[in-house]
Amino acid sequence: MKKLSTLSKPLVMALSMASISVVTVAVSQAATTKAPSSEQQAASQSKIDLEQALLLANKAVKGDIVSVGYDQEDRTVNGNYEIKIITNNNEQEVKVHANTGKVTKEEVERLDKEDMAEYKSMKQAKLTLTQAISKANQTLKGTVLEAEFETDFGKPVYKVEIGKDNQVYKIVIDSTTGNIIRSQARAADSDD
Repeated sequence: MKKLSTLSKPLVMALSMASISVVTVAVSQAATTKAPSSEQQAASQSKIDLEQALLLANKAVKGDIVSVGYDQEDRTVNGNYEIKIITNNNEQEVKVHANTGKVTKEEVERLDKEDMAEYKSMKQAKLTLTQAISKANQTLKGTVLEAEFETDFGKPVYKVEIGKDNQVYKIVIDSTTGNIIRSQARAADSDD
């Protein structure tokens, strides 16, 4: 019996040391694959960029894209592009996974009177959402986080948010002239 306990002590010690080593390696690996702290960082690290996401979404649902936004999941790089497309007086929400390109069709909503008026205004615009994104990105090279058509103080505009150098810039573009109305910056929150 005594020999068994003498042998079991080194065995228990070795197993304990091995367990500590495994935990240390796991913690070390988790630290090196640290998730991006901001939505801007996550979007810039995605395998699928915003333009590719728009193409994939419009391939799945034919129609007019009225908005797109990057949504970071639980502070990881596994985000989605959430895209709203108007088709047959309905708004279809489509999600495109930012790393796999997998397209998921979400809820469909019938346009109400206000949404229909805004959509008609967008249809009369000289710029498309994609052109507005391109114009904003020419002005400020960065990662496009969000873009949408809106009526701003009675004027039809596109609002494009671009992340660059720990700042998020909101660029407002006149949809009828293509002129940039204003651009403002704010610090990129790590809580976005």
